[in-house]
Amino acid sequence: MLLPLLPFCGVNVGGVIAVRVWPASNVLGYPGMEGASLLDEMELVDPLNYADVFALDGTAGFDEQQAESEQGTFYKLKLQLFIPKDAPDVAEAIARLTGGKFVVAYQDGNGLTKLIGTPTEPLRFSADLETGKRATDRNGRPLTFFGEASVPAPFYLHQEIVPGGRRKAFSPGFNFGFS
Repeated sequence: MLLPLLPFCGVNVGGVIAVRVWPASNVLGYPGMEGASLLDEMELVDPLNYADVFALDGTAGFDEQQAESEQGTFYKLKLQLFIPKDAPDVAEAIARLTGGKFVVAYQDGNGLTKLIGTPTEPLRFSADLETGKRATDRNGRPLTFFGEASVPAPFYLHQEIVPGGRRKAFSPGFNFGFS
């Protein structure tokens, strides 16, 4: 039976405010779905094996494009964000993501969380570097998590991503203590 799509009254905030990334190999059990939501939490091999990724305000967003193939309907997934200021800690985090396969939760501007990628349909990762040419240009790393899925990204009501600590700024004279 079809359901109505009624007019929305209230606040609707765009964008993505927080991202949590798990290696697909860390997901032991993926929950079942009821409607558009997952029923339970993911079962993880190591609950501490994840990374929270916080982007420059106004630079993170998720796109889910429905497409058709000979096998039927599928969804193209793309989560893009911008990490400001290239620095050693950013480069190390990106190195650990490069070449991996992931399950990702994102929290949108309305506070709702969705889970994208699964252990069998994981997301891949790419990163670029932009320094700009002028002092007013932004300097940092555009990141993309992307893949395809057989179903739309479900709501993940069991995960709220709460911002943790902040990155420390590196001064021009910073060194790692090497002589």
